[in-house]
Amino acid sequence: MDSIKKTENCMICGGELAYLTKAIPVKCTYCGKEESASIHCPAGHYVCNECHASDSLNVITQFCLSSGSKNPLEMAGTIMKHPTMPMHGPEHHAMIAAVLVTAYKNLTGKASDEDIKEAIRRGATVPGGYCGLYGTDAAAIATGIALSIILKSSPLTDHERRTANMMTSRALVAIASNRGVRCCKRSTFASIEAAIQYFREVLSVEMEHIPESKLKCEHSHRNKQCSYAECRYHAGKTE
Repeated sequence: MDSIKKTENCMICGGELAYLTKAIPVKCTYCGKEESASIHCPAGHYVCNECHASDSLNVITQFCLSSGSKNPLEMAGTIMKHPTMPMHGPEHHAMIAAVLVTAYKNLTGKASDEDIKEAIRRGATVPGGYCGLYGTDAAAIATGIALSIILKSSPLTDHERRTANMMTSRALVAIASNRGVRCCKRSTFASIEAAIQYFREVLSVEMEHIPESKLKCEHSHRNKQCSYAECRYHAGKTE
């Protein structure tokens, strides 16, 4: 493999990209498409042209439908690095619901691609600003959406509806325990962490996760209201 130079940055890990004199087989990290390319990340990451240009919901859909990951935090981290994902915004609601259903599907085989699509559809219907305007955070609602889909809950079910509502409440407590103004990245981490614990306790599903000591936000530079070291997910936080 003959490299000419290494410039720019990988949108997945931030490392320098390698420019090659000969195309090599690659697989898109987001949609899973296999092709040949002369530009890639030495760490093995690659993003195809279509995913570079896709809007966030398309990226979430393509990524989750093609991912074999059992780690919802890791999946959310990868999606949030995509340039179409804003620092804040309702796209996070669809993403949270989707990565939880995806991890459950990959762990148990008891969910389908249609369930993932439904998670994205429902999550996308929850507007932004809920955390400050409606007394609840839509990131928590997204965890309830995921569990509602997995349990096939409806307004006419008893146990399933209560279990999904309890998931939302657990995630909301986790989010509310953090100080600071709104931050969709912080709410994403807190809600997914709460969901991983709840899935273990209630569904006996052991989702893979990132230990809190290693779960560090990489988006502080994008957030004008970041509380920095006061946030437990800040990359500069010391134990």
